[in-house]
This record gives sequence, structure tokens and C-alpha cells, in this order.
Amino acid sequence: MSDDLPNHQNDPTPDPSAGRGSGVPRRSMLLLGLGALAGCATSKARTTLPSALWPATQPTVVAGTAIPPGPVVTPGLANAMARTSWAKGVPIPSRMNRMDPPRKITIHHDGMSPFTGTSRASVAARIELIRVSHLKRDGGNRWGDIGYHFVVDRSGRVWQARPVSYQGAHVKHQNQANVGVLCLGNFETQVPSRNQIRRLEALVIELRAQYKVPMSRVYTHRELDSTKCPGRNLQNAIQSSRSAGRFQSA
Repeated sequence: MSDDLPNHQNDPTPDPSAGRGSGVPRRSMLLLGLGALAGCATSKARTTLPSALWPATQPTVVAGTAIPPGPVVTPGLANAMARTSWAKGVPIPSRMNRMDPPRKITIHHDGMSPFTGTSRASVAARIELIRVSHLKRDGGNRWGDIGYHFVVDRSGRVWQARPVSYQGAHVKHQNQANVGVLCLGNFETQVPSRNQIRRLEALVIELRAQYKVPMSRVYTHRELDSTKCPGRNLQNAIQSSRSAGRFQSA
């Protein structure tokens, strides 16, 4: 089964104003503790990995059919950290769908325990933990990779995640043509760093230019679904960036 099945009936683009508001020890222990919350935090507390967020219909990709990887970074992201610098596994093409030309961008936080790491090793471990947690969801046979396409850490680095040639798995029923950007940390309880916000702004500008995405289609997760993601503090920072025009090209 595909972890990111597109809705071919329609792909509505909601009005942002309609958004809803907020409502190492052993690796195995990390996966049970942090992994249970890996991915955006919702308005309901979770004690186990969440169930499927996507309709239980047949995938559009036949199992075993390879998907051409395509470019994993855009021309403006030459300084992004390569996927190989953190991932201990590769995407599973038979569980993913081809990405349509991107029409929107959605920003998330990871919703796990607060994270202040800035070293490459600590960031790589955090992203890999999320990837493994995603792969373990729903019995471990639906998810093809980490759900997001790019990750921004607290020091201001951008990391390649799921290749943009694969449809993401980060917004319920709205993954089609939607680039997922994850900011590491839990911004219900911590504040994003200045470097993280400035790099997020630059990344959005780069992605908008690359894919011709209008500013009206740059969202936070809570503006598309009922969730606290990306956390109140990141949401406020994004609102400030919008008001100041910092998601616009210079």
C-alpha cells in the first residue's frame, strides 16, 4: 500500500484564512519514546504511532516499479546537506507515487521532544530517527521514506530528505504537488533559532522561484489541517516573516 496516495478526484487548495489553530540511550528506547511522536504533533496526545492518514485505495505505482529519482535538490540549494549524509536507508519506490509539478509548500515542526542540537551528528541522528519512525508506521509496509522533502535545522542548514520526484507524506489528503519542509524541534515548547528562521525564509524563496509557487500557496500545516503543527512559536515567526515580506524574493 502506498503511504502517500494522491486524491485524483480533486486537490483543493484551501484559503489560508480557513486554517485551524492550536488546539544517546539505546536506539530501541529512542524509537519507542521519541519515535512515537515523530512527525507533526496534532491536537490529540499520542502514545503509539499514528494510524494511516491516507485513503486505503490501491497505489498508482505498481509494486517493484522503479521511479526515476530526478533531481533531489533544486539549483538554488547547492549548499544543502546530501541525503547520504544522514540517511541509513534509501526510499522504497513501490510505496510512493510520482510527484506532480509542485503547486504549494507546507511548513512543519517535528513535534517530538525539544531539540537544541546543532552538530551535524546530532541533526543527522534526529532526521534518521524520524525516517525510521515513519517506516515503522502502519505495520511497516506502507511508508516509503521520511514524509518531508527538506529539513531545516537550528544552525541554519538545509538537509535533503525525501527526493522531490516522490510525492510527500506530510498533510492528510493534500500531499499531491505539495513540497514538505520540516523545521527540527517542538515549537509548542521552544522557540526557533534566528538562523533557522532566516534559512527557512531563504528556502521558501528558492522553492517558490524553482516551482513558480505563489505566496498564497505557502502554508503551515495547521492552515491545511486540524493540528498544532508547526507549533505556536514557529507559527508566530512565520506570520512575522510573511508580514515583513521575507518570503518574497529580493
